[in-house]
Amino acid sequence: MPSFLYCPDCGVPAEVTDRFRLASTDGPAEHVTLRCAAGHRFAMPGDLLPAQARELLRAQGPDPHVSSGR
Repeated sequence: MPSFLYCPDCGVPAEVTDRFRLASTDGPAEHVTLRCAAGHRFAMPGDLLPAQARELLRAQGPDPHVSSGR
């Protein structure tokens, strides 16, 4: 199920098209890729999303593209 929010550049509706984790000094950090209706694309840390968008992603469960490592 896609998650919708607004483009950080132009404010039109945007969709989370991917979720992934990247290594950081504090351990793996979730990142998202956004694509807006105007064609902008962003890859950014998930914690930079507005709180409401973070809650939507949490409700969808863990990132389906990342194994638990067990």
